[in-house]
Amino acid sequence: MRNTIAVGLISLGLGWSSAAADVSEMIFYPEPDFAEGIFHFNYQGEKNKNYGFMFEKGFDPERIVYVRPAEHRIEKLRDGSLKVSFSNTDRYSYLQRAYRDDFLVSDEKGIVKILLSGGDCKSSSDCVTAENILTVNIPKGYGVRSYQGLDQDLKPLKNPQWQRKGNTYTLTARDVKGACIMMELERLKPGQAPTHPAMASAAAIKPAAKPAAKNEAPLAAPIKGPSEGDLNVAEVETPAHAPQVPREPEPEVRPVAVAAPKVQEPKPQVAVEAPKAEEKPVVRNDAPAAYFRNFQLFENRSVVALNEEGKARLNEWVRQFRAGGYQSVIINAYTDSIPPQRLKHLYATNEILSAARGKVVADYLIAQGIDASRVSVNGKGALDPVASNDTEEGRSKNRRIEFVLR
Repeated sequence: MRNTIAVGLISLGLGWSSAAADVSEMIFYPEPDFAEGIFHFNYQGEKNKNYGFMFEKGFDPERIVYVRPAEHRIEKLRDGSLKVSFSNTDRYSYLQRAYRDDFLVSDEKGIVKILLSGGDCKSSSDCVTAENILTVNIPKGYGVRSYQGLDQDLKPLKNPQWQRKGNTYTLTARDVKGACIMMELERLKPGQAPTHPAMASAAAIKPAAKPAAKNEAPLAAPIKGPSEGDLNVAEVETPAHAPQVPREPEPEVRPVAVAAPKVQEPKPQVAVEAPKAEEKPVVRNDAPAAYFRNFQLFENRSVVALNEEGKARLNEWVRQFRAGGYQSVIINAYTDSIPPQRLKHLYATNEILSAARGKVVADYLIAQGIDASRVSVNGKGALDPVASNDTEEGRSKNRRIEFVLR
């Protein structure tokens, strides 16, 4: 699981003193399975200015596959971050390879949620971009369930403007520090036609959210902000509960009447010794696993998506929990010591990240029938390491989910 993400994907560091008629464009080209993608950034501003963009420490510059103009400089700053600078220019562009966890929020039961950023200016606390344009091309085989325009703080934009041509969606946000797109996509079944929600406009936006279709699963609570932003709001945070999986009904056990054997009256002066009860072996149930490493449960390069093997492990864990007659479980989730960098706009600290992972596990256990009142979660972050954080092997051991049974 990668621990770095380009800030250029979530924050575009631009070095202007004032933003006059500047335009920032981002175009996202995902692979058909959302395993990877390409971000294409373009910027146009004032002439003879100095511009640049920055990446988090540890970023691999090989992910930048194209930069124009050719007269640019790449330097490593004291904090370990990477900066690409341009001088005396009014426009530049670059292409960057994106990995799955750079943009994927979740992928569960055919519903894919992605979060894309056009970057935000960082030259001053009050700088804005005249036009921030974000475009995403939806791969074939997917339909759009909902979409939303957000600012750099992931709050709904006040006046988002949308355009759609076929499977291409474009958001234009004016006079903002930064802009993002949140989309919820549905993987189509064979023969199923693509779905597209009605395109929202600033004049058509109403505070009330659009009701879900009869056969459509409702979304979790929308992101709260100064306004609802636009139609068909999609959430940012992990859903409060995973989809409930119906429990198989337990077989009905009926009492069986057993006729008592007739006991003959003992003959006089004859003592009858009662038969010894047959000793039955004690059956001991295996206790559920005390912990799992994160890679045993979660998808590779995903923050909070369970993999199929992880679900199978948790299914067996639930079976042993029930068989052992346990009353409750505390889920303690841990990370290594490296602060979050991928999707840090969603998980600002290790504690928040670990709590999100623990909650995903808790939701799955609840979906398998364990009473929610018997499950609690603690996001421990980097506390209580079981190995050294100086090596990748040690960090991998520290990224874990532990269970405390009662």
